[in-house]
Amino acid sequence: MEPKLIERVARELDGLLKGGIISRIHQPEPRTLTMRVFRERERCLLISCHPLFCRIHLTEKRPKNPPVPPRFCALLRSRILNERVLGIEALEGERIVHIKLRDFTLVAELTGKSSNVILVDRDGTVVDALRHFPPEGSKRVVFPGVRLLPLPRPESARERPTPLERQEGESWNEAVDRYYTGLTEKERFQREYTLTGRALREARKRVERKLENMLSDRELAEAELDHGRIGEILLSSFHLLRRGMSEIELEDIYKSPPEKIRIELDPALSPQENAERYFRRSKKAKKTIEMVARRLPEVEAELEYIEELLYELEGIKTPEELEELRGVLIKEGYLKEPTRPVAGVSPKPSGPPSIGRLTVDGFTILYGKNSRANDILLREHAAGEDLWFHARGVAGSHVVLKLAGRPPTDEAIKHAAGVAAYLSKNRPSLKVEVIFTEAKNVRKPRGARPGLVTVAEHRTIVVEPVEVDRG
Repeated sequence: MEPKLIERVARELDGLLKGGIISRIHQPEPRTLTMRVFRERERCLLISCHPLFCRIHLTEKRPKNPPVPPRFCALLRSRILNERVLGIEALEGERIVHIKLRDFTLVAELTGKSSNVILVDRDGTVVDALRHFPPEGSKRVVFPGVRLLPLPRPESARERPTPLERQEGESWNEAVDRYYTGLTEKERFQREYTLTGRALREARKRVERKLENMLSDRELAEAELDHGRIGEILLSSFHLLRRGMSEIELEDIYKSPPEKIRIELDPALSPQENAERYFRRSKKAKKTIEMVARRLPEVEAELEYIEELLYELEGIKTPEELEELRGVLIKEGYLKEPTRPVAGVSPKPSGPPSIGRLTVDGFTILYGKNSRANDILLREHAAGEDLWFHARGVAGSHVVLKLAGRPPTDEAIKHAAGVAAYLSKNRPSLKVEVIFTEAKNVRKPRGARPGLVTVAEHRTIVVEPVEVDRG
């Protein structure tokens, strides 16, 4: 906010809040304070020290607050809660607002990266501040017990025009609230989107490493299986073995005709112990191969699931969609549950699943827009004889062609397949291979993650992607 805009907002605040009582104080984010002031009715004053969007204004938003107040918030509650606002003024030509109380002044310095909110007493001594700047290493000290010095004015204090215009009937506070709410929500969405994508890509790397390690273990174990045969060869020539031997050359009785084989021995072990050593290595290899066989499908399925989630993330355009996906990731353990609520985002119950619908050649085509919707689509909307479509071998949406007892037309099948092609990672291709089958052949395994299914039998079709609304 530029000084002239701050002055306009502060002038309105003085007219609306002067004489009002501070009834509530919250700190929904590390650099944001809200104060409810009651004068005729309750109004919410927001002071933000966001490095890009520092500001002060009334707001209609009701940000979610942490259950335990942070340090500065608790201090303000103990000193100025239920105090009367004596006046609000902006310092001329500066980005500073003073909120005057009986025994204190709350100073809002809206100076970008160095923004701060400071409580000072009648003598101008700092009681506490949102951000401390201690004597060691600070050009301007802001610390409890230190007298607050004026902010040094920048050498070239050139005011920039604010790209903000009031709409008809708006106050300056309402205009600032609308303008900065849009900016902060966009910035918050982009930040959460980036963090979500990073968490998913890191999860994919972890699973890929796990898969690579399992395949490597299996390869090594398969090579070790042969040690059982070597143990048998040693037992068949037991009379030739002596403790202290480091190797021996024997005939491989399992080959026809028999061949000579050189076998390494541990000279510290007896002949029996050397043979048992090879048997143990073979037994361990069998266990490893069995373990990999059991776990490999699970790891491959998890990798497929993460690819589905990454594809789903690509299509997200709204905070609500992102919030729904993040809820799934928290439930699945790919994201940690936040220890404190995100300001400005109220938890919402899961709404209806995101299922798209269109009509082609007299038939209804349904498609899921996320993994949850894919599950609901198959479980609640697909009859056994309906046709189910999915791009072959890549992440994508489930598509169902509703038949309602009629045989499908070639045009309806082609169009449904085109929708599945478009709603997949192969969308950029001119031709996409799509599998389809009756819905009764598609099953969700017990305990499988959302959107993951097995298909008993299917046919394939190669089509051009057909654009549909993915949002």
